[in-house]
Amino acid sequence: MKKTWHSLKNRVTAMLLALICVLGLLPTTALAAGADTIKLERFGMSGVSYQSASLGRCTMHQMYYGVAGKTSVGFCGTKGGGMGTSLIGQTWGDPKPVTDPTVKMMMAYYYAHSLGIFTDKAHALGVDDIWDSGYSWYMNAWVQAIVWRYKDGSLGDPATACAEELMYVWNSLKGASYTSIDQTCDGTTFRDRAKYILDLGKQDVWGDCDVKEYSFTGAGSAAHPASTVQSVMIGSLTVTNEQYKLVVKKVDATNPTKGLAGARFHVESTNGSFSKDIVTGADGTYTFSPLDAGTYAVTETAAPNGYEIDNAGPEYVVLPNNGSSTVTITFTDTPTVTATGKIRKVDADDPTRGLAGAVIKITGVDNNFTGTYTTGAGGALTDVPWNTMPIGSYVAEEVTPP
Repeated sequence: MKKTWHSLKNRVTAMLLALICVLGLLPTTALAAGADTIKLERFGMSGVSYQSASLGRCTMHQMYYGVAGKTSVGFCGTKGGGMGTSLIGQTWGDPKPVTDPTVKMMMAYYYAHSLGIFTDKAHALGVDDIWDSGYSWYMNAWVQAIVWRYKDGSLGDPATACAEELMYVWNSLKGASYTSIDQTCDGTTFRDRAKYILDLGKQDVWGDCDVKEYSFTGAGSAAHPASTVQSVMIGSLTVTNEQYKLVVKKVDATNPTKGLAGARFHVESTNGSFSKDIVTGADGTYTFSPLDAGTYAVTETAAPNGYEIDNAGPEYVVLPNNGSSTVTITFTDTPTVTATGKIRKVDADDPTRGLAGAVIKITGVDNNFTGTYTTGAGGALTDVPWNTMPIGSYVAEEVTPP
């Protein structure tokens, strides 16, 4: 049920939604309803109906209209009014704005999920599932019921009204027999589910939907005389896609403060919209900007000279992450060079005589290494981990003489 019935999130969405950044804002229009005239292109009946306590018997149907050169789903303005295949090719016009916030939010919710056009907030919250065609029929019926209740004045408390109609549609969808919106279905009640969707709509998660109602202007037909044909509502959904930065960073595994130039990476988005091969710069980083919100796969394809790849990946990065507009992913490479060294304590008057028992401290100059060791027989340090020490410069000092 995950695809069709999102799990109810904690009410900490305010923090997640505080991810607005001031990088380039790119508006995307999903539908265009700015035309003065629309034309019915397709009308379909599913043959499925359900019973609503407020609306009576409701039959599931879908209508597609030609709007300003595009095709958009429309919703009937009055339950019981004339509508059907005999009106295909006829027109509606004289658009009037619909300002009811519940109608606008629910239509935005429908367009976003049926078309797969989401805001970055929806992506961040994980409420960006794309409905399949079958499920779209049921959600079309739900939104249509909300439109009808708005038009007949029975919308009342929006959360309650939306929950009621969702329950009736769900009973039809699943062959269930729920009778109360406070009953639990898939881990949440119908009331909480409807309230959750409306709450997200108030935070612009579904985008901004400009809704207009069109009156019938065609000639009508024998089956549907012009005087009986109902009005149609169509929305224009606009989402704002923000832009983000991805920093790919390569460092020395033995000295993470040391960035490595010359590492090669391949970065691509999981939706296939972006792909690029890059090489890290002098500081070991490469910055991608601007990028759309989404998931990106980062793979190291070649290590710098003198190093071997620790983990090529791919590693997956989600933009944005925890409300941040800049996300950094770090890869490590291990030096292939084997280090050796030798330190020996001798008598100042007789350099051929090694002195055991001297305590020597070794400290990295350009790294965080530190270690204290004691000379053995012959004056040599024998337990210094030369092979695993970071490549770099060191200072050795005598802490305690023999």
